[in-house]
Amino acid sequence: MTGTIYLIFMASGATALVYEIIWARWLGLVFGNTTLAVSIVLAGFMAGLAVGSWLVGRYLPRLRNPLRVYALMELGIGAFAFAFPGLAAGLDRVFAALVRSEDLTAYGLLVRSALSLAVLLVPTTLMGATLPLLTDVLRRSHSQGRSWRVGLLYAANTLGAAAGVFGSSFLLIELVGIRATTRIAASLNLIVAFTAYAFAARLPHAPPETDNGRTRPLSRDGWLAIGLITATGALALGSEVLWTRTMETLVGGSTYAFATILILYLIGIAAGSSAMSLLVTRLTNLRLWLIAMPLGMGMWTVLAVWIFMHLTGTMEIYKLKALPWSAIFLDSVKVISLLMPLSLLSGACFPLATKLVDPSKDAHGALVATVYAWNTVGALAGSLIAGFLIAPHTDFIQALYVMACLHAGVTLTAIAFSQLTWAAAALAACTVTLAALSAVAARGNSVMVDIVERMHPGWEVRFNRPGLQGVTTAIAKQGEPLGSMLLVNGRGMTQKSTVTKMMAHLPMLLHPHPVDTLVICFGMGTTYRSAVAHGGNVTVVELVAEVVEAFDRFYPDAAQVRAYPRGRIVINDGRNFLKLTSQKFDVITIDPPPPIDAAGVNNLYSREFLELAREHLKPGGIMAQWIPLPGTLAGVDSQEEVVTLLTTFSGVFPYAYAYRGIGASGIHVLGSDAPIEVSVETIRQRLEDPAIAADLNERDSVPLSTFQQITALPKEAQPPPPLTDDNPALEFYLLRTLRSGTSKVHP
Repeated sequence: MTGTIYLIFMASGATALVYEIIWARWLGLVFGNTTLAVSIVLAGFMAGLAVGSWLVGRYLPRLRNPLRVYALMELGIGAFAFAFPGLAAGLDRVFAALVRSEDLTAYGLLVRSALSLAVLLVPTTLMGATLPLLTDVLRRSHSQGRSWRVGLLYAANTLGAAAGVFGSSFLLIELVGIRATTRIAASLNLIVAFTAYAFAARLPHAPPETDNGRTRPLSRDGWLAIGLITATGALALGSEVLWTRTMETLVGGSTYAFATILILYLIGIAAGSSAMSLLVTRLTNLRLWLIAMPLGMGMWTVLAVWIFMHLTGTMEIYKLKALPWSAIFLDSVKVISLLMPLSLLSGACFPLATKLVDPSKDAHGALVATVYAWNTVGALAGSLIAGFLIAPHTDFIQALYVMACLHAGVTLTAIAFSQLTWAAAALAACTVTLAALSAVAARGNSVMVDIVERMHPGWEVRFNRPGLQGVTTAIAKQGEPLGSMLLVNGRGMTQKSTVTKMMAHLPMLLHPHPVDTLVICFGMGTTYRSAVAHGGNVTVVELVAEVVEAFDRFYPDAAQVRAYPRGRIVINDGRNFLKLTSQKFDVITIDPPPPIDAAGVNNLYSREFLELAREHLKPGGIMAQWIPLPGTLAGVDSQEEVVTLLTTFSGVFPYAYAYRGIGASGIHVLGSDAPIEVSVETIRQRLEDPAIAADLNERDSVPLSTFQQITALPKEAQPPPPLTDDNPALEFYLLRTLRSGTSKVHP
C-alpha cells in the first residue's frame, strides 16, 4: 500500500504544477502580464496551500479515515479544474466591468488581489491539505521502515511536479492546447481520487487520536525548526526568482528555458528530500544539520556566481547563431545546473525540520501540516521580497550576493537561538566570512555592465537600471554620443532603424485623418516619436518603466517628445490596457520585442488579441503589426510560421494588406474593416508637413513608390490553424522543430 500512496501523490504533484502553469497563464490574460499581476496570482496560489495545510492540521486528529478524505480532496481539485475555463471567462468579464485603464493603481491592485484569491482559494486549499492527510495515512498503515517517510512523500510529490512541468510545457500544450491539457490533468486527479477511495477501504477505521502530536508543546528544537523552515522556504523561492532572472541573460526568455529551470530545481528538491529522508533517522544533532543548510546555500550562491561569470564568456560564441534545438537545450542545461546544489540543500530542509518538530518513529500529519504551512508562507514571502524589494534595486549579480547575505543572516540568527557548541562556533565563523564577502560584493559596481560590454565588443553601456520587469540597458557604439541598441535582461530588444519608423508612418499616412493613435510597446521610443510627428492624440503603452526612462539616451529631442501635450505614456501590459479602456483609435500599431517566440509574446499575436484590437478601432481604422522573416534572428524560423502569422491576421480583418519592409527583414501587415486605398497624391500632401517628412527620412530616404508596394494578403486555400490563446504555437514549437529539423536561434 505504501508504494501506491507514493505513486498517487506523485501524480497529484504533476497535476498541481500543470495547474500552476496554466492558471497563472490564464489569469495573466485576465489581470495582465505585469510582474505585479503575475505575483498576485502566484501569491494567491501559495496562500491557499498554506491555508489548506493549516486547516487540515486542526481537524486531522478527528478523522477516522484520512485516505477517504484525501480522495475527496483530489475529486474536488479535479472538478474545479474542469470548471476553471468557464470561471476564468466569467472572471474576465467581472474584472473588465470593475476596473478601467484610468483607475488608480491601488484600486486595480485591490480588485486583482480579491478576484485572484476568490478563484484560487478553493482548489489550492484542497491541494494544501493533501500532504498532511497522506502523512497520517502512512503512519496509520502500521508498516514501519528505517526512512523518514514524510520526506519521501514530499519528494515523490515534488518529482511528480517536475514531471507535470515537463509534460505540459514540452509536450501537451503544443500537441493538444491549453484547455485539453487542463482536462487531461483534471482526469488524472479523478483517477487518483478513485484509486485512493478504493484503497481507503483497506485502511482500518481508527477512533479519534488521543496522541496526535498537536497536544504536545513544541520543544526548543521544534521552534527552531519552524523558524528555519520558514526562512529557508523564503530563501529558496527568493533565490529561484533571482537566479531565473540572471540566467535569462544566457538561456533566453523562452517558455522552454523557464520550464527547464523549474524542472531541474524541482528535481534537485526531490533528490535532496529523498537523500535526507534516508539519513535523517540515523543522524545525530539534527539541529546542527538544519542550521548548516542555509549556510551551505549561501556558500554555493557565491561559488555559483563565479561559475556563471565564467560561463558568460564560454557561451558567447554561440549567441545569436542558428543551432539545432538539442544544442541550445544542452547549453541551457549546463547553465541551469548551477541551481542543482542549491535545490538539493533546500529539499533536505523539509525532512530535517519535520523530524525535529516530531521525533516520533513516523510523523504525525497535524505536525507536518504546521511545518508545511510555515514553509509555504516563507516561500510566499521570499518570492515577494525578491521580486519587489531586491530585484528592482539591484543588478543581477548584486542581487545574488544580497541573497547570500540573507542566507548568512538566517544562519547566524539560528546559531544565536541554539545552544552554542564548538561545531556551531565553527559554523558561525564561516557564516561571518560569507556575510562579509557577500556584503562587499553586493555594494560594488555593477558586474553586469562589464558582462554586457564584453558580450558586445565595441559598444559602451550608457544606461543600466533595474526595475520590476527586469534590467534595462542602453548601449552605444564607442565614440557615438547616443545609444543605438536597447537590451532588457541582457537580450537585444530593438535598434534604430527606418523599419520601426514605418510602423507608425505606414498606417498613419494611409489613414485619411488619424486623430487618435495607440502604440503598443515603446522600445527605444522610435515608433512613438514618429507617431507624434503626425500630431493628434498619441498613447503609448509599455510594460517596462525603465525602458521609457532610457528614451533620453537614444534621441536628443526625447525631453521635447515626452512633453508633447497630446501624448500619453502608460506603463502597463498592452493587451490588458486595450481590454480595460473604452477609448477607440484610428490607428493601432504594435512592435512586440524580439524574439517573438519568447514566453508571453504569443499573447500579442493571437487571434483573441487581434479581435480585441479590432474592437477598439474606429470605423475605417487601421491595425498595423510587424512580422519578422526567417533568418532575421527575431524568433520566426520557418516559412510555415510566417504563413500562420499572416493567416491569423487576415482571418480577423476583412481587409488585410502586406508590405515587405525596408531591408527585407520582415513584413508590415495592415488590417481594417474597410478597404485601404493608397493615394500617392494624399501621401505627397501629408509629407509636405516638415515634421513628418524629416522623421520619415531621418535615417533612410523613403520614396513615395514605397507606399504603392502595399498588396492585399491572399487567402490561403487550406490555411494552417491560427494562433490562439489556447493554441500558443508561437512559443510552443519543440515537437514541430524536431520534426522539421529546423534550427533555432540561440538567444
